[in-house]
Amino acid sequence: MIYLSITIVILFILLYYVPFFLWFAALVSGIQISLLDLIMMRIRKVPPAEIVKGLIAANKGGIKVSKEELETIFLAGCNIENIVHGMIAAKQNGLKLSFKNATKLDLEDIDIVETIMNKTENQSEFEKIQFE
Repeated sequence: MIYLSITIVILFILLYYVPFFLWFAALVSGIQISLLDLIMMRIRKVPPAEIVKGLIAANKGGIKVSKEELETIFLAGCNIENIVHGMIAAKQNGLKLSFKNATKLDLEDIDIVETIMNKTENQSEFEKIQFE
């Protein structure tokens, strides 16, 4: 009975520090990240799920962002989702938004996606006024 309890505890600890399913999801989504990278994120108190979600979204949106960049901005207090989705929205609307500028906007507590959508809506209204 004691061996079963110890085995279960070790299994839970192992699954906490070795996020196998997260690694598999990243692999299936085309993200090259090792299990060791995910373990090191846990040790550094960086949530691997948030980093992997950001990498997957960036990859699917055609944005080039590294895991190191996402870890750095997380540790700086930035919202990874806001930055990545903002950069994707900018790209989809034909606007140029660098990773550095997106990070600056996020640090100023600006909702990047909303700002871009408002800008593109205002531009289209302006173009209607200008050309009609």
